[in-house]
Amino acid sequence: MMFLSGPVKVDNDLSLAISRMQQNFGAYLKRAFTNAHVRRADVDTGAPHVILDKTFFQDKNSDVMIKNLRTIKSESPRMLSIQAEMLQDILTLSVDLGALSLECEYEMINHDVMKLLPVSSDGILNATIESTRAEGRVGYRITGDSLQAINFDVEYKMGRIHLQATYSEGGQKMHSQSTRESIDETILKGVRRDFERYFEDQLREQLNNVLQDVSLTQMFDEDDDLVKKYALRGLSRSTAANNLVDMFLVQIRKFISDWGYSQIDIEDLRKSFRYPFDSFSIFWGSFEATEGTARNLSTIYRTGDFSIHHEQNQMVIFGSLGLNELACNYESYRAKVWNIGPSGKISATTGHNSVKLRIVSTGWITSIENAADKIIDLDFKVERIDDIKVSITGLWILNNLASTFISWIAALFNSSIIVLVEDTIKQQMRQFLSLKS
Repeated sequence: MMFLSGPVKVDNDLSLAISRMQQNFGAYLKRAFTNAHVRRADVDTGAPHVILDKTFFQDKNSDVMIKNLRTIKSESPRMLSIQAEMLQDILTLSVDLGALSLECEYEMINHDVMKLLPVSSDGILNATIESTRAEGRVGYRITGDSLQAINFDVEYKMGRIHLQATYSEGGQKMHSQSTRESIDETILKGVRRDFERYFEDQLREQLNNVLQDVSLTQMFDEDDDLVKKYALRGLSRSTAANNLVDMFLVQIRKFISDWGYSQIDIEDLRKSFRYPFDSFSIFWGSFEATEGTARNLSTIYRTGDFSIHHEQNQMVIFGSLGLNELACNYESYRAKVWNIGPSGKISATTGHNSVKLRIVSTGWITSIENAADKIIDLDFKVERIDDIKVSITGLWILNNLASTFISWIAALFNSSIIVLVEDTIKQQMRQFLSLKS
């Protein structure tokens, strides 16, 4: 098993060639990034993009539903700086993603909402984020004669946000406006993760549009031997990082199982819903799911090549993971209208999820045994959970509301469950390495 006993050795010819072209390569990428978005009319015109279909989350005493969150207008991203570290397959960058205007439908059941939005009930929300700055590192890999960005260790700093809500009150259309310094001070704080995913998708697409036009053969002046050496060096680095991450995950899977965290309890779900009595009137009903668990947290695995960035006395290993069999169930639910209604069980499975892992160490890790001595920080973040399938038994007379109940469970995965799973696994990883929380 190969570990990172030290920097991957590079012969003099390759090292000299890289030193000559590295600065020019960074400048080329910056120019190409700038020119690429000029050619893309859809970015300039701000073609609408659906960020999410529907999500539900709870904030203190409020139940919040966000539906059809979509972009209205976006600006072309602008590369502020980029530094290519070609011997490490790393790009260190800063990108101004510009302003972003959005629209969504919202519903808030609880009236204690003044801290989030100065209205109640439901309506249309328009929001504009003044600017977003993306800063961090991106790992790329060699694919044939070109390059591809694969790993993003990037922070997305969102600026001031302006809100305008349109809602009905007393049969009249009302408007409310406000400005907040941070998205975390608004109703949209529950979808921050979705915003970050959107920004990263945009950055990934734009960056790969540039990298796919790179020709290593041309960069190395048609020297096939240097191209081959450069590719083999990259393969050695990713293989070493992958082996270390795989061995670490073997220990983590066992640690999670041994300590009984492969299955965890999840919070009860309580919701109110409107039930149509006839074409002129509705009644309020209640839905409560209890005794919930999320399981298979120990099925974590690596989904792609990891990147390594060695900077001064620190080394950062980062890349993507997944949970192979993430699922949840509620042993009991009860839906009631006029205090009567069906009961049964709920089960849900996921078809796809994406996780980011970042490990920071003081120098090179020689084996899994000395990892605890070398690793000084670790971050684990669940980015998304997709392809959620929900089964509900015994709905009976409320079967026409099945899609509503299913949407609540699916939305719960990407709100409270995703956070609970993330926190549990991160805590177990840090505990295994004896890192402070």
